[in-house]
Amino acid sequence: MSNQSWLRGRTVVYNASTQTIPVKQENLKSKTSWFDFFKSIFCFAWKTIKGFALFIGLLFLFLIAMGIWGASKGQKSAPATLPNSMVLTLKLDGEIPETSGTTQVLSLLQMDKAPLTLDDIVNSIDRAAKDDRVKVLAVKASGGGYNLTQLQSIRDAVLRFKAAGKKSVIFSESYGEGGYGLGIYYLATAFDEIWMQPVGNVAIGGVNMQIPFFKDIMADYGVKAQFFQRKEYKNAMEHLTSNQMSAASREEMQSIVNDLAGQLVDPIKTSRKQVSQTFDALLDKGYLTDSVALETGIIDKLNYEDVMFDAIQKKFVGAQNITLERYAANYKRKVFESSMMSKNKGTTIAVIPIEGMIISGSAKSSPFGMNDKMAGADDIVAAIEDAAMDSSVRAIVLRINSPGGSPTASETIHRAVVWAKTTKKKPIIVSMGGLAASGGYWVATPADRIYAMDSTLTGSIGVVGGKLNLQAMWDKFHVRWETINYGENSGMLSFNTPFSPTEQAQFEESLDNIYDYFIKRVADGRHMTPEQVEKIAKGRAYTGRQAIKLGLVDEIGGMDKVLDDLAKANKEKSRDNLNLVYLPQTNDPMELFMLMLSEKIGMSPVLEKVGTALAPFMAMDKLNAGGAVYDQSLVVGKMQN
Repeated sequence: MSNQSWLRGRTVVYNASTQTIPVKQENLKSKTSWFDFFKSIFCFAWKTIKGFALFIGLLFLFLIAMGIWGASKGQKSAPATLPNSMVLTLKLDGEIPETSGTTQVLSLLQMDKAPLTLDDIVNSIDRAAKDDRVKVLAVKASGGGYNLTQLQSIRDAVLRFKAAGKKSVIFSESYGEGGYGLGIYYLATAFDEIWMQPVGNVAIGGVNMQIPFFKDIMADYGVKAQFFQRKEYKNAMEHLTSNQMSAASREEMQSIVNDLAGQLVDPIKTSRKQVSQTFDALLDKGYLTDSVALETGIIDKLNYEDVMFDAIQKKFVGAQNITLERYAANYKRKVFESSMMSKNKGTTIAVIPIEGMIISGSAKSSPFGMNDKMAGADDIVAAIEDAAMDSSVRAIVLRINSPGGSPTASETIHRAVVWAKTTKKKPIIVSMGGLAASGGYWVATPADRIYAMDSTLTGSIGVVGGKLNLQAMWDKFHVRWETINYGENSGMLSFNTPFSPTEQAQFEESLDNIYDYFIKRVADGRHMTPEQVEKIAKGRAYTGRQAIKLGLVDEIGGMDKVLDDLAKANKEKSRDNLNLVYLPQTNDPMELFMLMLSEKIGMSPVLEKVGTALAPFMAMDKLNAGGAVYDQSLVVGKMQN
């Protein structure tokens, strides 16, 4: 990068005037004494700082050691083993983290206080299905904002639990009190019994997607968005450039909404035979009171949570309530102890999450956890290289939850994946979460196999780019800019002027170039011709269920399916026999300390929400100006179910 690259797109204020200031001559001895005085103060301060840093470091290591010792002693003072008869309890309250992102040491320190990840929940339910000690799975669901792909993964696990002959019940004070409960009710229909508290309601009003458009209000303030797209379905910035949906956008979004609605409604009708004929009418009604929900068979029991647990105790006398957190922690402790005693840790699989907007460079740690909302290419490439160079790693799983981002960053990751696959001969598996679109799909294309859930949003093979023109706004505020150029198009990306015809032609040429590269990457990775890719590209997004029919993904299933297949391929008994290594993991003592502190005082949810709100703005600053393989419409659009 040139020394002047930081100037691009920025205003530089520089005062080149100079002034000669007379300097008073001082006695050399006086200057030397003052110098020695300040030098001694500085040296003392520096030694103090170093000593304090050393003390903090040693204290931190001591606390870790004491924490591990205390955790082990605490586990011994508490019941060392789980009871012989258990009711496994789980509380769900909104979206669930995909991975913990913490080191094994921190996980051991947290033990049953560690927040459950999606993998923890699914794997624990699957283990419980084979555990004779577990008699019942009892879930309490509250809140909203559930990720549909996560609900599908948990629902599948509950169905496997039932298939093993185990009883399952679910309770909620209200299924969708905020107005949208179809998603959580979809999960509830996998259980043997659905309980709800009196005065609650069931809100199953369908699937609703809303996208705001800002063109007119921006015009009121003198701001005009100049963005160009490849091609008609690439509507990432349409909410800024238009005041309504284009015909192509409406076609795309309606197709997605219809497919997602079918994924929710059809399984409900299959699981709840008693409402299969009347469910469409009930869905159109939308809001069901407690008595109507009971009369129509939408729920089974209208009573309180304590009554539900009393009923379980009467049927399974002596069964103790054990939280899924404790159940999962007990398993992890046993695995850790076993690994310390045995050299055989099972087949090692590297799992590398790609979460959030893809940016160039590193996603630096943030006090608001925004590094979890951005995927830094340097961080991901380093993790891929570490896994590829490790002879013990048998396969690399990329867990993608991303709307895309910078095309150059996506290409950097793409290259690392190709290198690991071809040069190091590592099998590359992609597991898509709720969103793996645009640049998120770009990085997935070289994989040996791509897994997605039915509700995953993927594809969006296209590019968008442009800028905001603030010229009219400056005029409103009587601000006048003067420009000095070197180069005909040096002001191309300035917010202070619109694109000139020459600048626009140059910019759109760069978008065409990126789009052509994207088409080629998909064609090469998916063994298709560019013409075949073009027919299904044009910036259009698809659900996972649609994408598999088009050849964009290979398998429908979550991480559990991925790991089951890897265990089978490596001749392991089950996914539990795999040694999963999550990369990259933080080893920074201060970051670990802050994480433990935030969770101790209950600040994690607050920091998470702040990070979520700020991440798009922070990330946009890191996107290269040549365009983005990014689908913000799937992020800006608020989908309720």
